[in-house]
Amino acid sequence: SYSFCTLLEAKSMSMKIETSRVVSGNEKEFISQALEEGERLDGRSFTQLRRLAVKFGKQSGSCDISLGRTRVVSSIRCRTVEPTEYRPKEGFLDFQVTMSSMADVIYSSHRRSQENVDAVRRLMNRVLVTSKAVDVESLCLVPGKKVWSIRVDVTVLEDDGNIIDAVCIATLASLLHFKRPEVTIRGTEVTVHPASERDPVPLNIQHVPIVISFGIMPGDIIITDPTLQEQSVASGIISVAVNTLNQVCVVNKVGGTALQSQFIQQCIRTAARKVDYVVSRITDCIAEDAVLRKKEGLAKFSWAKDRKSVGDMEKASKGDAPQQPETDAPVEVTNRRTRSLSPDDPDQEPDAAPAQKIKKQRGTISLSSSAKLTLCVPDDSRTKRQKVEEENEVEEVEEVEEIEEVEEAEEV
Repeated sequence: SYSFCTLLEAKSMSMKIETSRVVSGNEKEFISQALEEGERLDGRSFTQLRRLAVKFGKQSGSCDISLGRTRVVSSIRCRTVEPTEYRPKEGFLDFQVTMSSMADVIYSSHRRSQENVDAVRRLMNRVLVTSKAVDVESLCLVPGKKVWSIRVDVTVLEDDGNIIDAVCIATLASLLHFKRPEVTIRGTEVTVHPASERDPVPLNIQHVPIVISFGIMPGDIIITDPTLQEQSVASGIISVAVNTLNQVCVVNKVGGTALQSQFIQQCIRTAARKVDYVVSRITDCIAEDAVLRKKEGLAKFSWAKDRKSVGDMEKASKGDAPQQPETDAPVEVTNRRTRSLSPDDPDQEPDAAPAQKIKKQRGTISLSSSAKLTLCVPDDSRTKRQKVEEENEVEEVEEVEEIEEVEEAEEV
């Protein structure tokens, strides 16, 4: 059983399917005879889809869809705008469809191209907005002040039939792949953060409707995903949008041929079986793109592997580096602040004498120019004898300080 997400709509339009390809009477007869014998020109069965290829670009939301030889590209742009007076808590989701003149000769005529564009835009609006696939209320930032405006630009590069499915799949794939910038809201002030500061946020998509189109051929034969040559013979096109929950969102019929309800139910059942395949293709491609983006992000920091310290650490972890004797890093004592001296530090004295020469000057203690007071950082690898010697040196310095203090007191 199938539940209806919106009212079942089956609109029969007087608009005839237009194609630039001129099909002769012999070709029509050949195609019709092949369909009566259960064969299609490309070898597919009546319910089989063409090969679906999904590619994503570098920019978030850019998508390239190929359904057989039909090719569509799409991209998404977003910006903050003021909402309408009647819906202050809803954002905007707009669609812009362009029929490239390279797709087909018929689109060189502006009138015919605009008719097809309007038909596709109306269907996309019903599939994604009217069925509430995209939550436009989640695009609200400050009610009555700021909302997100999402615009999907779709361009048909090549038309080999069934551009409705290709456009809808490309639009949905772009929306699933797109991530809007993160924002900070303080009162009525909205701050948009770039991707370098904060991670972008995906859109709130409540369900995923997939459009599957069928061609109504002579003899009441229904075929899935008709090609351009099959559309020239078909008497009508019926498009069914079904989501992954087996909910029928939209049923749209193009063409003047009457169709019985049993054929509509047959199309709905076939579309429900194809939804999982299309959605899995899109999600798999999105997952692969996420892995590639993660690798590219890590590759930006590959220069860190060339650093000597990191390389030595990797070699030491593998056990390839030769064992070097442990040395103590001296620490210079200056005004009660310590700083570690690296082996390449020019101020370091490798052969510092353990005994310090102390001069007496009018009640003050100073070090000679050739000696420094150095203390060693405690290390578990030291021997007990070394620790005892260090403690004795510290005690000698303290005793000298005490003697100097006593002498100063006596002079006073």
